[in-house]
Amino acid sequence: MTLEARFAEALIRDYPGRAASVLERIAPADVAALAARVDVDEAAELLRRISPQHAADILEASSDARVKALFEHWPPGVASRLARRLPEDRAEAILEALPPAKARGIRSLVRFPEHTAGALMDPNVLALPEHFTAVEALTRVREAPDQARYNLYVVDPDQKLVGAVNLRELFLAAPDARLRDLMIRNPIALPASADRTVVVSHPGWKEVHSLPVVDDQGAYLGALRYRTLRELEDLLIRGGYRDVDAREALGDLFSEAASGLLDALTAPRAARTEES
Repeated sequence: MTLEARFAEALIRDYPGRAASVLERIAPADVAALAARVDVDEAAELLRRISPQHAADILEASSDARVKALFEHWPPGVASRLARRLPEDRAEAILEALPPAKARGIRSLVRFPEHTAGALMDPNVLALPEHFTAVEALTRVREAPDQARYNLYVVDPDQKLVGAVNLRELFLAAPDARLRDLMIRNPIALPASADRTVVVSHPGWKEVHSLPVVDDQGAYLGALRYRTLRELEDLLIRGGYRDVDAREALGDLFSEAASGLLDALTAPRAARTEES
């Protein structure tokens, strides 16, 4: 591997936001070739920061195996945002190749209009029956720790959202205490049809780190995490899908200087030959 190629890959790995800014101007096939040379997690982070349609075009130029690996890596919200932009037959083929639970999560979001709470939520955030005891709830949390962060949501027999339990309080509760007795009743919730401006401005974010999402009958569908809120804020303020973290801010000088190199590395081969 050449020094220039290593430098480009380091830029993608360490400064994905700046790399994404450059790659927005590059032909999808060239970006796909470059992204194929880095680890899946690095490529996934890069494409997450590129505008959705350009990212979808890059996926179209990528192999099925690579796209499948990326979809497995992304959370359902990111995967669904890109799946809805792929040709229907290609998207369906990729979803069919995914683990069933992953595919179900993505499909559950694609059915909602883009930029609504239903399309942005995480459908895998844990909700448990109100008759569960604290020990039963904690057993389920330990079995699926990624599905529970700050709050555990509680549903009735009709799957309607009826409460929320803070995980700290759950750990401190008596083992035989029922969720119905521990929960905060009628928690703040977002309708699945709420658009992104309503999501960002919702006063509930001042009190909790995630907001449950319900359908028009009050049935629990999933939850919006705080990270999604921050991404939406960035989208609305900056007008794009990229965010800038502290490390990128400190690396501005380096990354901007490297942008020209990345442009050269990803330029069409004929153009580079003519210049030489």
